[in-house]
Amino acid sequence: MDAQRREAITEWDDRSFSDGFAGLRRIVDDGFSGAATDGTGWIFLVDGRVIGVVDATLDAFADAAGTVYRAPDEALPVLFAMQELGGEPRAKYYTKDTPLREADQKLSQGGFTGYIELSENVLSGDYYVAYTGGESMAAAYVGNARRLETGDDAFDLAADEVGIYTVYEVDLDVRPLPDGDDAKDADDASAATDPTETAGSDGASDADEEPTDEPSDTESDAEPETAGDDGPASAVGPAASAARDGDSTAASRSDESAGVDAEAAADDRDKAVSSGEAGGSGGSAPDEVRIGDAETAERDADGSPGADRARRSPSDPEGATASESDARDSPDPDAADAPDSENVFSEEAEWREQKSIPALDPSEAGGEPQRPDERRAAASQRSRSGEDRGRAERSGSNANGGSPSPRSTETASGPSAVSKREGRDGRGGQGDADPERLRKLEAALEETETERQSLADERDRLAAEREEVESERDELADEVDRLESEVDELKEERDRLRSELSNAKERLPDAERTLTPAEARNGTNLFIRYDSKEGATLADAHEGSVDREALRENLRVEHHTSFETEGLAVDGRPFAEFLEDTIEYGFTRWLVEDLPFEVRGTGNEGTLRDLYDALPEIDRAEIGGTVSIELREGGEEVREQRSFDLVLRDRMGHPLFVADLNDSRDPTPEGTLESLVENGRDIAGSNETFAGAFAVTESFFEPGALETASDAVGGGLFSRSKRASFVKLSRKQGYHLCLVEARDGGFHMTVPDL
Repeated sequence: MDAQRREAITEWDDRSFSDGFAGLRRIVDDGFSGAATDGTGWIFLVDGRVIGVVDATLDAFADAAGTVYRAPDEALPVLFAMQELGGEPRAKYYTKDTPLREADQKLSQGGFTGYIELSENVLSGDYYVAYTGGESMAAAYVGNARRLETGDDAFDLAADEVGIYTVYEVDLDVRPLPDGDDAKDADDASAATDPTETAGSDGASDADEEPTDEPSDTESDAEPETAGDDGPASAVGPAASAARDGDSTAASRSDESAGVDAEAAADDRDKAVSSGEAGGSGGSAPDEVRIGDAETAERDADGSPGADRARRSPSDPEGATASESDARDSPDPDAADAPDSENVFSEEAEWREQKSIPALDPSEAGGEPQRPDERRAAASQRSRSGEDRGRAERSGSNANGGSPSPRSTETASGPSAVSKREGRDGRGGQGDADPERLRKLEAALEETETERQSLADERDRLAAEREEVESERDELADEVDRLESEVDELKEERDRLRSELSNAKERLPDAERTLTPAEARNGTNLFIRYDSKEGATLADAHEGSVDREALRENLRVEHHTSFETEGLAVDGRPFAEFLEDTIEYGFTRWLVEDLPFEVRGTGNEGTLRDLYDALPEIDRAEIGGTVSIELREGGEEVREQRSFDLVLRDRMGHPLFVADLNDSRDPTPEGTLESLVENGRDIAGSNETFAGAFAVTESFFEPGALETASDAVGGGLFSRSKRASFVKLSRKQGYHLCLVEARDGGFHMTVPDL
């Protein structure tokens, strides 16, 4: 059995039992509804009757011991039994298209046996409505805690939900609980303790004594089974239960015998009630299971409103008694004869029709197509039964005195055993219907079936379109979720940027004007000045008479601009702060404050004589400056301007050093060195004061750039010539080519290697 249902059952009130059926009967004789288990199998009971056996056979409980669980509501064992027996799904409906109340009304009117499950696309819980012969019982498990609701409260909750519900048809085999004795003893005991059952049994015996067309032994064998399968139209009353108690092989009996005994038992029971043989009591036996239309009809005929249950009854309780009344009041004495095979089959067809689900769609009311011979037989039966019904109505056989409900009319007008026998014997039948009328009916039926098929095709098409729309809806919903997530991310990014902007604005100086970094560099010159002429100077450092710290304390790098710097911001910072953070400013300070001491400290004053001697002459540094050169082309002198990132000059403005600066993360390529070497040659040829060309990078030099530098100085970078890394133009003329790397705010000369 399903683990969840087992867990739900074990939460009911429980008590143990022993001695098999005898022990069970001592517990369930008080109208018990619930479940019992021997540790392996389960049986479900309602009002003391067995309605389902799971994971075992009923015989397994004959001498068993175990536990019984009393259900808080009789809807639960009925529902659990149906779920475990495994019903056949007949239809699915959407509550917006077919409300649950509408389906409940039609299923109740149709004498349906099965259940409705409303759980698909429902988030609040699982909702169920169980039907036995049209009587409905509701149960619901609400919320994650699965709070149990039953009765009208459960049905109202289900009716208010929106979702998809499935209709399951289930065959219930309702049986009394065996008492351990043989069938004969059970019949005798039941007859002795229940006057109503005794009356029913006597009536059935009287009916069997009438001459019939069937062999008597067949009737005798079929006698104990009064209703066959306990469908909605079967009479599950005391007489029927007594007959079933006496035969453990009822499931194997033929449908024909079931039809005979069901009619006979129903006739005898009505006779017994009308003649007072049942003691005038309108109530039912204590162990009666009130399941099915037939029993509801019997209670209405007995006039016992107090016997009604808390269940909602179907709207056609008199349906099962209409044909019985016709049979009892028939003037033909042969009406008690057992029906032939055709009558039995018609009874079976009527029973199966009551077992089927009523159509919730009017276009489906036609049912399954019939063969022509079946339609003609049905028409003939309706004609004969109509005449019988007329006689029954004229004789006032309706026990309740009211007009039957639509379902009752359908049942009464169906093919009954009485009208069949009258037609067969020629004492009340009208014969076959008019062939012309049959043809018209068949044509109308075919037209209706065609229309129904067309509507079914349209329904399928609309269902397919609905599925496409639902799929598109789901895709759009996913897209909406994705876009909403993206919007949330963008909002977070926006808020972060706003916060950063706000913080940046707080750090911004109160500047009145701004310049771009390029504009600020191009209009700026640096000057080398001293706090005191008597203090340490570059000339003193050149002679080695002062140390580095003394020079730094006295030397200043001042700036002069072509624009007003008061209230000026560059790249979000004050101009002075921006300038001191540039590579031009840092290289200039390193050139005048550190390089003289590095050259002198490594003993390279001789190999770098031209460069070393030019350092004390530096007066200013021009950022983004140009150098004028003289060239001879075609015998004429031509002056050109060559641009550099930094040009260092003496007091007279003569160029001493030039530098190409790379403050990016990209390495310095070969082309930069080639251009620097050629421009250095031209400057050295035009200016005797020119001492060196610097290539400065914050990254590194590509191998091609190093090879270019090596080729330019001749003899290799590590040549043992008198002057290191010297680009020679003539015996006395040339310049030093130096490669410098900037690391962590400092500068390091890599060529020449000091």
